Amino acid sequence: MKLIELHILQSFPVTCLNRDDVGAPKSAVFGGAPRARVSSQCWKRAIRQFAAKNRPDIFAGERGHFIVIPLQSALEKEGLEPPKAQETAEDIATFLGDQDKKYKEGHKTSVALYLSPKELEGIAKAAVQDIRENGKASLKRGTLKKVIQGIAPKDLADIAIFGRMVANDHSLMIEGAGLFSHALSTHRVTNEIDFFTAVDDLKPEESEGAGHIGTLEFNSACYYRYIGINLDLLRDADHLGHFGDDEIEAVLETFLKSCVLAVPGARKNSMLGHNPPAFVLGLVRTGQPISLVNAFEEPIKPSKGYIEPSIQAMEEHYENLKKTYNLDAVELRIPDRDLKGFCEGILDHV
Repeated sequence: MKLIELHILQSFPVTCLNRDDVGAPKSAVFGGAPRARVSSQCWKRAIRQFAAKNRPDIFAGERGHFIVIPLQSALEKEGLEPPKAQETAEDIATFLGDQDKKYKEGHKTSVALYLSPKELEGIAKAAVQDIRENGKASLKRGTLKKVIQGIAPKDLADIAIFGRMVANDHSLMIEGAGLFSHALSTHRVTNEIDFFTAVDDLKPEESEGAGHIGTLEFNSACYYRYIGINLDLLRDADHLGHFGDDEIEAVLETFLKSCVLAVPGARKNSMLGHNPPAFVLGLVRTGQPISLVNAFEEPIKPSKGYIEPSIQAMEEHYENLKKTYNLDAVELRIPDRDLKGFCEGILDHV
């Protein structure tokens, strides 16, 4: 397979980028040492949102349980009366994701469904045509995929990259062309506790004590994260095969910039984790995906901080892998190039 791979080193001060079930920063043990961790799901959502904000015309997919609402609206735009539109939307939603019987305030699917506005429009148009010709919408496995392929929507780049699961109709499933690791700190990390108080401005002067006291867990870490994209898969008929070369380039440019710049939003105002990467190694090559995380299997020890020794360890590990496994790749680096030049250099070789 032909791949674009990004190997990113990114340092954060006091942050809690990704919380577990008790509100503490996520962690893992790697190389026998505790590490800070940010799940791939967490960073993928940040990347999706960043891309959608910058190119909503091509990254427009929405995922949720309440697909009946936009689907009913699309059906009404095609001329169905509201009661019939609601009934049809609920039938289609139930076909795709079953109904959550426990939810009593409307129609909710039991699973989150991931569709783009153009896909919904196409499904609605085909359903209305079926109703006018046969009295009801045709809901059989494979039918909706043919509808979507027929309209060749141009707003589902995110679905092609991040993938889609539809258990009730496997023909609609899409294997994501994107590859994402969990981010791990390059060094040993233990969480710390922030004890804080809030002052009650309206409290009588003679009263004592704070208006509120509490604790929050945080950490600070230099993370390694891997992101790749399978270009062969991205360009096939089930993904973006109907996109032209310029459109594919726009998708990749947006995706690359989003991968570099997007940061998970947890506690974004109280801890401000908006730190861009210190170093990015970008590769364009053919072969299987290869992570460089084992550069940090032995935790990095601080030497003028963690960034510089982490960069050195990763570069040395990559050179060893190149020699051992005869890796051949186009290589680009940030900060050797600015972000614009980095993306242009990657795109010149895809």
